[in-house]
Amino acid sequence: MIFQRLEAQVCRDEGFRAAPYLDTVGVATIGYGSIRINGRPVTLDDKPVSEPTAREMMRSELYESCINAQKMFTRFDRMSHVRQECLVNMAYNLGPTRLRGFKKLIAAAESMNYSEMAVQAKDSKWFDQVGQRAIRICNALETGVW
Repeated sequence: MIFQRLEAQVCRDEGFRAAPYLDTVGVATIGYGSIRINGRPVTLDDKPVSEPTAREMMRSELYESCINAQKMFTRFDRMSHVRQECLVNMAYNLGPTRLRGFKKLIAAAESMNYSEMAVQAKDSKWFDQVGQRAIRICNALETGVW
């Protein structure tokens, strides 16, 4: 996995907002899609954050997402960097609980069936909610190329 490339993609996908806001599923979020400030959930009453602070928050949550993806996908370390980045991006966006709900995608990952992983990602509410991000991730899951 190339962490700097992943970070740049998440910054592009999430966009920066200094003030707290509700994401597409109603979760209080800040910065680059962060859901926690100093370990506690973001609230709409929180003060705005600077871009450097938001970037540090995002990096911290991205590291957590890497760990979650490695635990969830037992063949994670055998996948290409691009596919690893796809799964970590999804883990960041969805959180571990919602990503665990992608049981057929996880099963396809166990057999390293990348086409089926893309099919299963497309067959989800998430795909309809995040637009171009999902299209890019699904294409990269299938092809192994960004």
